[in-house]
Amino acid sequence: MSRLPPDKAQAPASLGALKISSRQITLLNALGEFGNLRRAAAAMHTTQPAASLLLQQLEERLGVRLFERLPRGMQATLYGEVMIRYAQNALHEFDHAQAQIAELARGALGLVRVGSVMGPVPGVLTKAVLAYKRDQPKVRISLEVGTSDTLLPALLRGDFDMVVGRLPDQSDSQELNIELFDGGEQMRIIARAGHPLATATGLQLADLVSLTWILHPIGSPMRRRVESALQAGGMVQSLDIVETASILATTAMLEASEMIAVVPNDVAQHYARYGMVAVLPVELPLAMANLGVLTLRSRPNSVALDTLLRYLRAQ
Repeated sequence: MSRLPPDKAQAPASLGALKISSRQITLLNALGEFGNLRRAAAAMHTTQPAASLLLQQLEERLGVRLFERLPRGMQATLYGEVMIRYAQNALHEFDHAQAQIAELARGALGLVRVGSVMGPVPGVLTKAVLAYKRDQPKVRISLEVGTSDTLLPALLRGDFDMVVGRLPDQSDSQELNIELFDGGEQMRIIARAGHPLATATGLQLADLVSLTWILHPIGSPMRRRVESALQAGGMVQSLDIVETASILATTAMLEASEMIAVVPNDVAQHYARYGMVAVLPVELPLAMANLGVLTLRSRPNSVALDTLLRYLRAQ
């Protein structure tokens, strides 16, 4: 069944003038998750009539219907979808505030939650974090490494304070502050140390078509760019591929096989210095979008975050 169109009889109340309780925020979040008033009430440890009254009061204040009552559940209207997103953001912000308070109570001077793609970790990000922690030892830094297609939604949800990554090709950047690094990111093809092709002369991409390739999962910007580069050589359809974003899984599989993988240059050089991989002497015609630091426009930066950003800019 389609969503209800906006009510034309009465304009919705302004959220700025709306008084909404924490219980109503929790209810909206639960309804968004379950689509069922009984289950939402149970998740809130309240009765269904009490939850129904909370929703009725909120709809009356807004002057619009937030949910369409169906025989087997509830479906959000367009207004309801807006309020569900509002509730989810509010709860994320509250969780963030709780985490900050917990860190302060333990004697820390702040918490910065960082998401990053793999490429900057061995170089610019590690240098910035080490310098930052040398001067600010009581600020906790939480670092998670992933792919841009998963990190950016997490940033928009409020799970990170900043992301070091790249915008997906179709991303809407209006909600983000973006500071791009200078220069693009080079990609390398790596294999285990001692791989037969590590010292080959005149190696071409076509010579690698029979090997198993380790690539990032489908949907990530890196995977799309790598496939575009290989498509030019007519290689994509015939490749044997293992998908993972884990550098641990990648290096473990390389070490035990003749597989090859595509990784950022800084990552390739980092592991090559320790004799864990070999960088194959072949060029990958690939232009990755510039990396950058991404933060939310809607959330003011903390002092701890602003300080870390200064260290990143100095690298």
